[in-house]
Amino acid sequence: MYEKIKTKDGSFTLKNPFFNECYHSSEGAVAESLYKHVYPAFSAVKKSKIRILDICFGLGFNSFLSILNFKGERLEIYSPEIDEKLVKSLKNFEYPAEFDKIKNIISNISDKGYFESKNLYIEVAFEDARRYVKKLKDMDIVYQDAFSPKVNASLWTYEYFEDIKKILNKNGIITTYSVATPVRCALYKLGFNLYTHPYENIRKGTIASLKELDFPKVDFEAKLKRIGDCEYLRD
Repeated sequence: MYEKIKTKDGSFTLKNPFFNECYHSSEGAVAESLYKHVYPAFSAVKKSKIRILDICFGLGFNSFLSILNFKGERLEIYSPEIDEKLVKSLKNFEYPAEFDKIKNIISNISDKGYFESKNLYIEVAFEDARRYVKKLKDMDIVYQDAFSPKVNASLWTYEYFEDIKKILNKNGIITTYSVATPVRCALYKLGFNLYTHPYENIRKGTIASLKELDFPKVDFEAKLKRIGDCEYLRD
C-alpha cells in the first residue's frame, strides 16, 4: 500500500512499500524535478529535438514537467519502470493543477504505457532498467532518479554508468539528486566532469557531462587529494 505524502511545495508524492523510500524528497515533487533535473538539463542541452532517458518513471514528474517546459520541435522520452500497477494508477493521482494541460497524455501513459504526437513521443517500458538502457542510443539527457543506492544499488554501479555513457551522445548530460561520493566517484572515473545546479532554493544534486558546462563545478580532484582515492559500487 502506497502512503500519500504532501511535500513542502504543496505537491504530493508516494512512499514505495517495497523500497521503503519516497519517490521525491520532502522539498517537493515539483521543485525537485524542476530544479534538479528539468531546468539544468534544458539549460545545458539547447536543441530543437531532444531525447531523454528518465530512470525510473515512478510518478512521472520528471517526464511530465519536461513536456510542460519543452519549447522545441520534438521531444522523445524513454523510461523504464518495473511497477506497472503504479503507472496504471496515475490517471487517478492528484497532480498539481498545471498538469491538467497534459491530462490526455497522462491518461494515455496510464492506460497504454505510451503517447505519440507530431511533437512528442513518450514510452514507459515495464522491464528491467539495466536491460532497457542497452537498447537505446544517442541520448541527450539522462534523469538518474532511481531509488537510492542503499536500496537499489544495481542502478548506481560503475558498470551501470558505463552503460549510460555508451548511450549518451558527446554533448549529453546526466542529472541526479545524489551527491554521494561513491556515485560521483564512478562518474569521475568514467571521465565525466562533475557539476551541481546553481539554484539556492533546494539541496544540491549532481550534473555529469563529458563536455565543459557553465554550472558550478565540483572539484572532485581536490576531494581525492584529501581522501587518497574513492570507492564506487560494483556489480
